[in-house]
Amino acid sequence: MKLREIILDFTSLLDVIMIILFFFVLYSTMDTEKAANKAKEAEQTYNHLIVEQQEINEEAQKDLERIKAADENAAVNQQALNAFDKGDFFTFRLDVAEQSDNWTLRVFFGRKQLGTIHSQETDDIKGSIRDILEKSGFTTEDTYLCILSYDGQQYGTALAFREIDEAIDDIQREYPNLYFSNLNK
Repeated sequence: MKLREIILDFTSLLDVIMIILFFFVLYSTMDTEKAANKAKEAEQTYNHLIVEQQEINEEAQKDLERIKAADENAAVNQQALNAFDKGDFFTFRLDVAEQSDNWTLRVFFGRKQLGTIHSQETDDIKGSIRDILEKSGFTTEDTYLCILSYDGQQYGTALAFREIDEAIDDIQREYPNLYFSNLNK
């Protein structure tokens, strides 16, 4: 019996295996990229939610602090309202001279006039108001309601009102418990 030589040619089989391996590697990297992209999106969403929650917590903390401050100031504010009801409040009365840019600001507490500020006499309205408040014994911790009254129909009132309103805004930074309301009569 003779042994025959058998020659097997695996070249085509190797080609098929290599093609299958190539597609396996190709599709597995595509799936990996998709999974990585989904993970990145999930991480971004998570980080965004964390930032939103921190902002919500900060706002809630600020609201809580405002509520606590309101509770602490409730008695003082009620006293100011009671004083207003009795006529104990500041009135800042703006009068503009007819057909001119000259004005006069009279400051009253109740019915008593505390002082007068003339546009011709001062450029420092804030300082003049502060002087009147200090002379009247008003401190930065006191709480009072104030009315700024003026006649909006009068010539020159708009310009004078802007100047006085700016000075009042500055005064309120020093005296945070002065609460102003404007009255156009």
